Amino acid sequence: MKEISVNRDPAELRKMLDYLGVAAFVIDVVSADEFLLAANNARHEQLTGMRLDEVAGRSVDELLTPEMVARVKANYRRCVEEKTATDYQETLDLPIGETFWQTTLVPFFDETGRVNRLLGTAYEISNQVHLELEARYQSTVMSAYLDESTDGILVVDANNQIKTWNRRFLEIWDIPEEVMVTRDGEAALQSVAEQLDDPVSFVQRVRELYCSLDEEEHGVHIQMKDGRVLERYSRGLHGCHGDYWGRIWFYRDVTELQRMTEELLHMSQTDPLTGIANRRTLMGTLEEEYRRAKRYGHHLSVLMLDLDHFKQINDRYGHATGDIVLKEFVGVVLPEIRVNDCFARMGGEEFAILLPETSLGSACRFAERLCRAVEDLTIDSPQGEIDITVSIGVAVLGDDDENPENLINRADRCLYAAKSEGRNRVRPRNDTDNCEDRMPGL
Repeated sequence: MKEISVNRDPAELRKMLDYLGVAAFVIDVVSADEFLLAANNARHEQLTGMRLDEVAGRSVDELLTPEMVARVKANYRRCVEEKTATDYQETLDLPIGETFWQTTLVPFFDETGRVNRLLGTAYEISNQVHLELEARYQSTVMSAYLDESTDGILVVDANNQIKTWNRRFLEIWDIPEEVMVTRDGEAALQSVAEQLDDPVSFVQRVRELYCSLDEEEHGVHIQMKDGRVLERYSRGLHGCHGDYWGRIWFYRDVTELQRMTEELLHMSQTDPLTGIANRRTLMGTLEEEYRRAKRYGHHLSVLMLDLDHFKQINDRYGHATGDIVLKEFVGVVLPEIRVNDCFARMGGEEFAILLPETSLGSACRFAERLCRAVEDLTIDSPQGEIDITVSIGVAVLGDDDENPENLINRADRCLYAAKSEGRNRVRPRNDTDNCEDRMPGL
């Protein structure tokens, strides 16, 4: 199966998107004014009424009203221009009626660095209620023709004797022929366990299910020694009078799909240009650290950073060189970051650093060190050497802060003060400085 960034098969794209567990869609970027819906998943189809076979490959101009098209394209263009994950809320008048969405777009790039595809994930938030995510799988229904199934299927009776299996089961598991011939369920279990990373837990869980006659199991992941990942489903089999007949097991190789899922999840949390966290990740981490700091009375500091005169660099040297500058800047900052810190690109040339258990004084000293390191940086570009500087606003969590946004906003105001005072500096500079006292009208 091709990667999502280059796959042109709507059915294969849909199969990959279904693994995200939320409504998802893929947009092909033809130009700044032309966007095509390449595929959507089952969840998106259910919530929007837009059937894959009716919408795949069609322009958004054909699928939405002119008013909706203008709003949708504006968000698509913003993601393409900023080359970073973009979050927004939108109202759509769909075949099922007017709905409200929280949407995230993640850009994909071609070999030239141009954004050629967007991955969208969306939550339906009508009436301020988030829809629960559907389970990624329903219980697998055994096919009348076992060998037509892509799952490995095994049926064991109430006496732990193997009743039947399909060809795919033997392709997934390397079980000696003599074990299958004798139909010994215990011998098959021991043979399977030898192929696993964690055989003890596997065997223990299987025995528990044999004792829990009515218990069903859905979507359990199993790690193999050879690197494969299997997904397991199981349920008890009962006769029409409720008597226990045995248990059926389904095994599916999800190695490639899990890799793609993990890659997509990573992309949704990461800035594609610099490789560091994006705004969404930082805000989520800030929520967690805010609660922890409030609960235990720990320090929590935030740095807001902005590259000075970055627009001039883009205008003079071009956006490709601007991208080089952003990556070189990140390369200077990253070695200074601790394991528990969170360094994120907030958008454009603005960055943030979350510093748990760090006082204002320590945060300011750290910020001053970053300022000097960036000032010492000289960037080689096709147009010549470029020197850059950074302005930094610093804020520490206070007793009066009722939410983490207060902390971010205060650091933002300090950043504004640093820039208004001449740039290439830190505000505040020490524990007693109050940047807001120097900024009338804010």
